[in-house]
Amino acid sequence: MELLLEKINSSEQKWLKPLYKHSKSLFQNTHLPSHDAEHHLRVWLHCRGLFIELHKAGIKTTHDSIDKAIVACFFHDAGLTLNVGEQHGFLGRKICEDFFKNNHNFQVPDLSEVLDVIEKHDDKSKKEISAVTPYTMKTILRLVSAADDLDALGYIGVFRYIEIYLKRGIPDSEIPKKVTTNLKNRFSNFLSTYSGLPKFSERQKIRYKETFDFFTELDGYFSQKTEIPDSQLTVFKILKESLVEKRLGIDETIEETLRINTKGYPLWYFSKLRNELEVTSALLLD
Repeated sequence: MELLLEKINSSEQKWLKPLYKHSKSLFQNTHLPSHDAEHHLRVWLHCRGLFIELHKAGIKTTHDSIDKAIVACFFHDAGLTLNVGEQHGFLGRKICEDFFKNNHNFQVPDLSEVLDVIEKHDDKSKKEISAVTPYTMKTILRLVSAADDLDALGYIGVFRYIEIYLKRGIPDSEIPKKVTTNLKNRFSNFLSTYSGLPKFSERQKIRYKETFDFFTELDGYFSQKTEIPDSQLTVFKILKESLVEKRLGIDETIEETLRINTKGYPLWYFSKLRNELEVTSALLLD
């Protein structure tokens, strides 16, 4: 384990700050808190966690693989700065390609593989995976795609789905069913590859259920056309007003909600969300 952590630390020393800084500059003129530089950082943290879990299971990795993964993580959603649609992977590929053309002091092993991962990472259709081997569990595409999926779980997943689906023009009442379909596919693909990591998978199942249950309840409120001020519907409306209409950041949204909202469920949800987001704020990258 010590050797793996040394490899990860070496890659992070080289890549983390410049890639995070570049990601922040890319999203500077794009208001998309659900997919900004912090999202890319969280995806890397999930990916790093997968490397560690695989190592515990006896599946080793190389320094080159870690380098490729961290680069792919920090460019996987860069294309959303140009187009918020689902086919943003190709645009992200081009942005990454341009980065390396313009920064000759940075080199990543097998750039073509990294570019392919960026382009293909967002295929969330349910996949039939015939056989899982130690090799398939540690391919860069599987790792980065799974890490991206893990950031769609939990209370973070709730705000991320709501913002991006609203900005894609999906009507409010259609969002819950679209989310649960997408979420099922994501988690099915994750389990197809990583169910061999039982303790890790069980932890993710809890996070999956948090997101799935939220949107199932929300769908019920939309179907009943009921106005309940202390519910998932209230959270939906707060996120819509703050992130989409007022174009606030997620931190501002949380603080404002906790300051003025007196109802139990919104207070509970935004407190949980703040706690989840604090994981990345501990990394002082600014």
